[in-house]
Amino acid sequence: MDKQSDRVDEKIMTSLAGQSGSSKVGGATPRNCRILTPWALVISSLVILGSLGIAFPDFFRIQIYIATYQPSDWGHIFVVPLIACWFVWLRRDELLAHSLRPSWSGIAIVVLGIIIYMVAMMGPKHLIHHLSRSLGVFVVSFGLVILFLGWQSLRVVGFPFIYLFVFGIVISDRIMTPITYELQDISAKGAWLVLYLAGYDTDLSGNTLTLFENGKAYPLNVAEACSGMRMLVAFLALGTAMAYVGLSRPWQRTLLILLGVPVAIFVNVLRVVTLGLLSKYDSNFAAGDFHTFIGLVWLFPAFIVFIILMWMVRKLVVEPPLAVEPADPDNPPMLRFDRPVIPKVCVVVGIFLASAVTMRYMMVAMNGFLAKKEVALRASLDTIPSTLGTWSQVGEEREYDAAVIESLGTTQFIDRIYAPNGSMDNGYLMLHVAYYSGTIDEVPHIPERCWDAAGLSQMGDSKRLPLLLDESEWVESETENRGSGDLYKTTVVIHPVTGVEQVIKLPVGELELMSSTFSTNQDAEIRRVGGYMFIANGRSCASSFGVRALAFDWTEEYAYYCKVQISAVYKVSVDGDGFIDKYQSDSSDLITNLLPHLMRCLPDWGEIESSGTNGATERVVSNQNTLLQES
Repeated sequence: MDKQSDRVDEKIMTSLAGQSGSSKVGGATPRNCRILTPWALVISSLVILGSLGIAFPDFFRIQIYIATYQPSDWGHIFVVPLIACWFVWLRRDELLAHSLRPSWSGIAIVVLGIIIYMVAMMGPKHLIHHLSRSLGVFVVSFGLVILFLGWQSLRVVGFPFIYLFVFGIVISDRIMTPITYELQDISAKGAWLVLYLAGYDTDLSGNTLTLFENGKAYPLNVAEACSGMRMLVAFLALGTAMAYVGLSRPWQRTLLILLGVPVAIFVNVLRVVTLGLLSKYDSNFAAGDFHTFIGLVWLFPAFIVFIILMWMVRKLVVEPPLAVEPADPDNPPMLRFDRPVIPKVCVVVGIFLASAVTMRYMMVAMNGFLAKKEVALRASLDTIPSTLGTWSQVGEEREYDAAVIESLGTTQFIDRIYAPNGSMDNGYLMLHVAYYSGTIDEVPHIPERCWDAAGLSQMGDSKRLPLLLDESEWVESETENRGSGDLYKTTVVIHPVTGVEQVIKLPVGELELMSSTFSTNQDAEIRRVGGYMFIANGRSCASSFGVRALAFDWTEEYAYYCKVQISAVYKVSVDGDGFIDKYQSDSSDLITNLLPHLMRCLPDWGEIESSGTNGATERVVSNQNTLLQES
């Protein structure tokens, strides 16, 4: 009686702990077999996922926010984990056929992943990035698989695990942008060819398609959103899933995945053709929600084509029928382990919580901020005067359609033409100023990229042109820029509306333009020069890559940058070969008068640094768009 009572007590205790000391499997009762009850499995999984979220909150916050902020680009990452779980469910019989052998070696892999994540959090500076943290989470997750399921389980969960991280991670713009530009070229050229073969009078200049009908031109800019990158990523994810589920041979799966690339590109060409034809009636059809809607419409025929391709690939080989063993209703398959699991849960949760506390303590101790906050302009850029010294604005500001504004990525910009004394007879300069805050990553809209896409050809490499500014009224202050250690210079500016004098700080660092010269196929004598500089967190920079290093200082809670671009058009027969000197002189003169008014509009970075977060909060709009800085 006592022995029977002891066995009952032991069964109750092991059930409460989520494990059973024995189980009947195929009529046998292995001694060391442990079964995790459904409730214990659910509770253990939730505890591990919760502690994982506590240990890596920045990673998951960025993933979720970008997927919701840019659903057309990254909304699929919400579905990818479900697909990966479905893959495992389809092969659950293989996973349940034998007892799993959890391995403590997974702890070492988990610790390695945490170290990678910590390095991606705190430096070196060039490693502080979302992709670096994604690598750390990938290694940690791999360690969890080994810790709880063992090395043998990789033959079942290996592919779903890789699928989860390949298609479920937000990829950096610095990686996506070069591919996007290539796809833009292919889409534009393919759409031109289709329209030409269809009998339309069409011209292609760079990535700009122009349809001519009844003497009227209808331009369509094949921007990043039209590149087909979204469709390509979606098709690769879909094709990989369909190949894994619907095909049995590796070469068939590979073939189907590869076929998804040309299908996605061709369908995107047809989408661009559709947008081009619709833009004849309304240019807004090529932007906004309708642009996205057209992309969704074309996904349906593309999906049908993909189904046909999979059917054709499957028919290349005649597969023998699979023998399916009937399930035993008396012994349903269950998740079995040959080693204890609950101790491993406790250990890994403890490690996650300890790492979370350690990382938070180190971030606070080192005064680090990964998620930047958005800094509001002190004054609208529209308040920059129409007259700057001897330069006066000519005409009205250029208006952009919704597609261009969407591509530009900000609504806070000015686009004007300034000429000496308001007369374009002696030349003119085109001024573009755009303000961004919180979203510090890639800066794609510079002449070297945009003008090439517009059909211009760059002549030689880009060069730095020092600005010959009149600094006679600049006075060195006692305020130091914390990032560089340089003292700000100040000057007095008069508000163009109120007439009130204001002392403003000027950016520290070398003031210079990154300039490029372009030619056009339409006129061999025309030269177009474009130069730009950036002002970021009170400092100046002439590099589209260097501006991120300036603005994304992880010890600063806020971030902004402003792009100043000056363009000019010259004719060699009139201006001679010295047009670069004229451009440098004219740009220096314009920026000398522009800079004080521009800095009057931009945030006073010296004041933000000196007053701390409490004093800056009134001038700062906290915005979770800042999470985009790390994609």
